[in-house]
Formats: sequence, structure tokens, C-alpha cells
Amino acid sequence: MWLFTKHGFFSAVQNKNDANLIHVRARFKGDLEKLCKTYGVTPRVMNTPHSDYPYRMDFNRISWMEIVKCEAVTIDYTDFENAVHDGTKRDAAYKDVWATLKRYQ
Repeated sequence: MWLFTKHGFFSAVQNKNDANLIHVRARFKGDLEKLCKTYGVTPRVMNTPHSDYPYRMDFNRISWMEIVKCEAVTIDYTDFENAVHDGTKRDAAYKDVWATLKRYQ
């Protein structure tokens, strides 16, 4: 699952060794910590600089489900691009993804 939020971009997959855990990966430093702070989760971020996603953390499946649910319930914008536009590299990446997907629709 790819999840684009105001807190960051995340790739979530089942943990290879424990089906009760969701392995959440991030490309931008601080995204997982920001997400954890928002939802009262103690951050346990692993730095994996030579991997495709340099920041990773495991969440128990129920906690991840609640975070995704809260992200959906708390949507407070009518245009996602405007809600995340801040001039950062993440902003540019979001725009690139949008443009790429639009090209293929």
C-alpha cells in the first residue's frame, strides 16, 4: 500500500517475519517520526541508507489500521495538492507522481 498524507509518503507491507506486523517505509527523513508523534506511537525508526526506502518501522497491524483510519476520518481539505504544497522535495515528488499517473490514465 502506498499512502500519501499530509504527514508524508509511506509504503506499507506485511513484515516478512511476522504477519502481525506491518512494515512501514518512508523516503523522507522525519516522516515516520511525525506520524508517530501525531498518533502517540513511540518511534522506533530504523535507518537503512542503502535501501530503496531509507527509513523503516514496524507497527502492529491494529495500530496501523487505526492510523490509516484516522488519516481518512480527519481529511480536512478539498484539494490534496493544495493541502501539502510547501515547496519541499516531498512537494515536488507528490507533483511528479500526480503528473506521471495523469499521463497514464
